[in-house]
Amino acid sequence: MLAYIDVLLPYISRMVNTSLSKDRLPVSQKHAIVTPLLKKPGLDSSDMNNFRPVSNLSFISKVVVRAVTGQLHQYLAANDLFPHFQSAYRKTRSTETAMQCVWPHILMAADEQLVTVTLPDLSAPFNCVDHSIPLDRLRSAVGSVWFSP
Repeated sequence: MLAYIDVLLPYISRMVNTSLSKDRLPVSQKHAIVTPLLKKPGLDSSDMNNFRPVSNLSFISKVVVRAVTGQLHQYLAANDLFPHFQSAYRKTRSTETAMQCVWPHILMAADEQLVTVTLPDLSAPFNCVDHSIPLDRLRSAVGSVWFSP
């Protein structure tokens, strides 16, 4: 594949630059192959609510999206337009760095006997957990536990 990079690169660059200058993808690149995949193994495959759509996009559309994302990210960072505490979609930031920002405030509020409520979106990581492990640990520490994932 690398042997053809010199031949293909000018065409790819032209398609990307044309898309950027016209603010749109060519119609030929606006198609996707959508495949339904079960959300979790073992779910009822006759219930359409148990599926999520996965779109396979064209190579060029992915290259254009990456170019736009890179330029937008660079512009927002250069002009200090990201919210100071935003961790999502930023290099060197994660859920861990977000917690490091929030944790001292939670501790100070607790010291002042204030109620603190945090509502992080943990749905994706939560869905990846084998629930039997924390439930078994909780049962051994506390006793009977009722939980419905």
